[in-house]
Amino acid sequence: MVGEDILNEDCGLRARNAGVTELAKDAARDGKPQSGRFFGAEWDKAGSSCPWPSFDRFPEHLRVGPWSPLAYVFLAAFVGFVVISAPWAYDDLSKLSGVAESPLIRFLHGAGALYMSAVMLYTCKTTGLWPFVSYTAISYALLTLRFIFVSLGFQAAEILRFPVIAMATVTSTVWWLVLFPLILACAAAEHRRAFLKMNFSVFLLNMHLLNLPVALASQWSHWRPLFFLDFWVAAVLALVYLFFYLLVMDANGLHLYIILSPRPWWCVICYGSILLLYAQLHRLFGS
Repeated sequence: MVGEDILNEDCGLRARNAGVTELAKDAARDGKPQSGRFFGAEWDKAGSSCPWPSFDRFPEHLRVGPWSPLAYVFLAAFVGFVVISAPWAYDDLSKLSGVAESPLIRFLHGAGALYMSAVMLYTCKTTGLWPFVSYTAISYALLTLRFIFVSLGFQAAEILRFPVIAMATVTSTVWWLVLFPLILACAAAEHRRAFLKMNFSVFLLNMHLLNLPVALASQWSHWRPLFFLDFWVAAVLALVYLFFYLLVMDANGLHLYIILSPRPWWCVICYGSILLLYAQLHRLFGS
C-alpha cells in the first residue's frame, strides 16, 4: 500500500502504519487520543474521500477525561447481577436438552451459514479485519456461528439462540435510529457522499439490515420458549463487549460508538436502556 493511500479502491478502510509515529507523539503531547492513529494521518485532510468522520469531530468531553462515577456504579452492579444470577442460569441448562431440528431446518441454516460466511470473507478481503472489533461484526459472526451449529445439529446452537436475536435487534435499531443520523451530522460535507455509499454497501446492508430478519427467521422457524439462561448469556456477552469497548477501544481513541462514552452522567441511561431492551426482547420472543 502506498504511504499516501487511506482507502482501498472499493473505499474499504485498512489500518496503516503511515503517520502513526507522528500521531502518537501528538497524542502524548496533547493527552488526546486521535483517530488518525488508526486510519492514517490524511484522515482529516481536505479532499479526503474517507467514508467515516474523524472521531475527533465528536465533542471532546465525550472522548477525553475521567469517567462519570455513575459509569463505575453501573458496571459494578452489572457484574454483580451476572455473578449472583449465574446459579439460576445454570439450573436452566437441562431445559435445553432434547431440542432437535428437522432435516429441512438444518439444510436451510446450512445454506444461510454459507452465505453469511461468504459475506464475512468478502468483508475481510475488501476491508480488512478491523470491523470485527465492532459490536456489529461480532454480532454477525455469532449469528453465522449459530447457523453453523444448527446445520450440524449441535446443541450449542441453543446457547446462542437469544443472544443473536438481541444483538441483531440492537445493531439494526441503534444504527439506523441513532448512529447513522449522528455520524451523518458529524461528517464533513465532503465526506457524506462516501459515508452514504459505504452505508449501502454489501458489507453494511448485510450486517446492519438483513441480519435482523435472518435472526428472527431462525427463531421462528424452530421456535422454543426462552428461559432465564438465554437472557443471562446475552447479558454476559454484552458485559464482556462493554468492558472491551471501554478499556481497549475508547481508551485508545477508537470511538466507534460515541454514545457508550463513560464520561457523561447520562452514560448510565444509555447502558441501562440497552440492557432494558434486551429484557423486553427476551419477554417478546420468549412467550
